[in-house]
Amino acid sequence: MVFNVDQLSLLFIAFQSLMFSIILFSSHKSKRLSSILLASFLLVLSFQMTVLLMHRMGFGFEGLQSFLCVFGFFYGPLLYAYTQSLIFKDFILRPKAFLHLVPGGIMLFSALAGFGLCGKVGSLMYIGLAFYTVVAVKSIARYRRIVKQTQSLVSRINLSWLQWILVVFTLTFLIDIYQHFYSAIEIIKGLSLVNLCLLVLINGMFFRGIQQPIIFQGISKQDEMIIESDESSGEDNEKEVEIIKSYMEKARPFQNSGLTLRDLAQQLRIPPKQLSQIINKQLDQNFIDFVNSYRLGMAKERLLKPRDDKETILEVMYEVGFNSKSSFNTLFKAKTGKTPTEFKKSGTKFYL
Repeated sequence: MVFNVDQLSLLFIAFQSLMFSIILFSSHKSKRLSSILLASFLLVLSFQMTVLLMHRMGFGFEGLQSFLCVFGFFYGPLLYAYTQSLIFKDFILRPKAFLHLVPGGIMLFSALAGFGLCGKVGSLMYIGLAFYTVVAVKSIARYRRIVKQTQSLVSRINLSWLQWILVVFTLTFLIDIYQHFYSAIEIIKGLSLVNLCLLVLINGMFFRGIQQPIIFQGISKQDEMIIESDESSGEDNEKEVEIIKSYMEKARPFQNSGLTLRDLAQQLRIPPKQLSQIINKQLDQNFIDFVNSYRLGMAKERLLKPRDDKETILEVMYEVGFNSKSSFNTLFKAKTGKTPTEFKKSGTKFYL
């Protein structure tokens, strides 16, 4: 049996998706549910590519074509659930979440029963894909706002890679829509652009998903509630502002790289909602900028007045509360116009 380029690409996608899903199903990471959801997404993709390959090769059971659109109804709900599982550390799949799979279940049952609906309502899967992608993107945007208000380091809980996954996913189904209604776009003869996008998608999802560090825990529902309350307060808290500033300067809690809004609120014995409102309204900053301003201030002081000649920039970085060299260098240059090395050599004093 000789495979052409198109069939080989489908076979490779199906096999790779299946292997990746098996690895993820057997994963024992802290984010176990996330691995299962991602594995389910890849398994559905493997099944679809297998059915499509059988159809293209001209063999399989009667009515095989009735299954071609079924899988598209599962991608959106699975991708959205996967996004939510990464965003929230206390995320669980509640019974009502499975209602999102009902359309796909109906399509699958009808195909198995011999009266496939793909020819009549199959195109609706594109509406579902668009809806869940938009909702997922909005969830990530909201998540990033919450992170800036409740966490002191974004590098530990950064989901920018997932945004790129969603971009590739969106591009893939847009190309698929074009190919469905018009004609295939080929990179080389027999290799369609949509298949190439799928290869990029599944490899990106797998390698970034499985490499997601164990320290990644996401945010809590309580963190989300803090943001919702920020918009409602306009009280004057000058006394609390002075207490907060004094505590930051003397106790230096910012040296803890994992400092969160809730941690600082507990140390200050101030409700987290009130602390967030003070930082936002009175100091006109979000939490991460507020904490990093103290970290940078201490870093600049230490770079100008090192403890000894052997003290390195890396030692200073860790001591003031940063744990990523690239993040430290980027932020330092953005605020001072110089890299830490240039700043140390110049001996120029900067003030926040």
